[in-house]
Parts: sequence; structure tokens; C-alpha cells
Amino acid sequence: MADLIRGAALTQLPELITELGGDPDTLLARAGIPAAAVGAHDKFVPFSAQSLVLGTAAAELGVPDFGLRLAARQDPDILGSLAIAARNAGTVGEAIDAITRFAHIYSPAIASELVHDGHGQVAYVFHTVLRRLPFRDHSVEKALGVTLMTFRMIIGPGFRPSLVTFTHPSISEYAVYRDYFGCSVEFGADRDALLFPEELLRRKRFDTDPLVRDLAVHFMETVDRHDTLTDVISEIVARSLAAGAATLEEIAAPLMLHPRAVQRRLADEGTTFEDIVDEIRKDMALQLLANPGVSLGTLARQLGYSEQSSLTRSCRRWFGMPPMAKRRELRQNPPAPQ
Repeated sequence: MADLIRGAALTQLPELITELGGDPDTLLARAGIPAAAVGAHDKFVPFSAQSLVLGTAAAELGVPDFGLRLAARQDPDILGSLAIAARNAGTVGEAIDAITRFAHIYSPAIASELVHDGHGQVAYVFHTVLRRLPFRDHSVEKALGVTLMTFRMIIGPGFRPSLVTFTHPSISEYAVYRDYFGCSVEFGADRDALLFPEELLRRKRFDTDPLVRDLAVHFMETVDRHDTLTDVISEIVARSLAAGAATLEEIAAPLMLHPRAVQRRLADEGTTFEDIVDEIRKDMALQLLANPGVSLGTLARQLGYSEQSSLTRSCRRWFGMPPMAKRRELRQNPPAPQ
């Protein structure tokens, strides 16, 4: 199952092939890539197929830097929740740590790590876990091109690496690489890497949203546990209600899923987003009503209601009585400890 990458990795590929005079449908079909998967965050394609279409396009269109050109046209959002977690991290180091920790969510075929050289430089090292990969050099160049784009999102648009290294020989003119990365580039090296000053890791980032970061990280953790989407949504809703971020659109955003896609997948699991939110609110209401120190106003806010009257209506629907009556009942007959 390692030979996979999200269809979002092919965003803008048909457009680039067309601009260069090629036929994207033919090239995709020859690589075995369904057109519907191109640009999709919720669909996977074989990583080897992505590599094949990159290399084939480069060869047949006479554009050896095809992978770099494609990376330059793409937005960091192709990385899905990885990009959201990185964009909202508190420091550059935390952002890159999120990428290295969860790179396999984007593609199980890749891994990355930060290596400190002890001389004030750190290397972001890219690995492919597939032993046999057609046109590997094109995939690696695209990957480091995407890395450059992502680091400019994290650090700033003027970011330039100190050095870029590739394990393969040059497949384009040296000037292409120098102009693209804005630094010296070495070939035939012992690692595929992008080097930069270690001090950048401590740089603070601003205009971030810690809640959104936490939601994105939590989602990726649940994907690691192979939870159902119902489990994922339930946990995120429970963490988000008090912050008021529990609408379908707000929950779907960190998952990089369209709200309609969330609804379809939940329907396949036999539930709806509205049912999940309602069940979470009911469970939280029981816990909070059992605590006499929590006012009804606070309780309503914890459940994500803007008005206490909404809490009253929900309690009548859930329990057949208003919240104060349910609180008295719970005081007389406390629930058994969990």
C-alpha cells in the first residue's frame, strides 16, 4: 500500500501539458491515472504512476524540467491537512515538524526528516520508500520544488535555501536549477535535500490559528489510527463546539474535504453530520447538567449555542423537559460513574 499519493499532487498537470502542446488525457491514460483523481484530495493514485506521467511528459514534450514547472504552478494546499497544520504553526520549526511527522498522510511512498549538520545549517531530506520507481529523478525534483513552495509559505516569499542537493545527475541545464531555487545546486550527492540556516527554525509565525492547527493535526492522528470518518468528525466536533467552529463547512475545511464529500462518506457509514453534532451535544449536556457549578449560560456556550433558548429547546427534545428540570432529576438520580 506504500505506492500511493493523493490525486491533489497532479493539480495543474493537464493544464501544463496542454500549454506545452501535449494531450493530457492520453498521457494520463497511459499511466493508468483516472482523470477524476487529478486534483482530488480524497482520491489516491499510484505514486509510480505519478512518476511515470511526469517522466513521460518531460520526454515526449522535450521539457526536462517538467516536474519543477508543475511544482511552480501548484499551491501548498495540494498537501491538504499538512499545509493547514504548517500554515497555523507557531514557529517555522513546528511547521516543518508537522510536515515531516505526517508526510505519509499525503503519500505513504515518501518520508522526510530534518538533519542538523552541527555548523548552523539544517537539511530537509526527502526520501522515497519505493525501490523501483520509473523516472525517479523527475519525481524527486517535483518534490523538492513543492518543498520550496511550501517553505516560502512558512518562512516568507523571499526564502532561498543555502544549498539544494540531488542524488541523480542533472537532467536540465544548471541555470534552470539555479534560477528556480535561487542558490547553488549539487548533483550526485548522497541525499536529496534542501539546506537552510538552523536559526530559521526558531522564527515565530504570526496570523496563525492554533485551533485550526490542532484540528488538522488531530485529523491526521485519527487517519493514522484508521478511524472511521464518523469517529474523526465526532472527536473534532467535541473539541470545537465551545469555540463555535462546529458547522459542516468549518469542520470540513481542516480535513481538506468538500462539505458534500463529508456528507456522502458519512451517509455511507449510516449517519449524518447533523446527527453527530446532536449526539455530541446531548452527551455533553448530560455531563454539564450533572455539575451544578456550571451555569446554563455557560453550558449553552460550551455546546456552541449562541442563545440559551436554543439549549432549552434541545433539552426538551432530548429529555422531554427543560434543562433545570433535567438538572434536578440528575441531582436526585445521578448517573453511574463511567
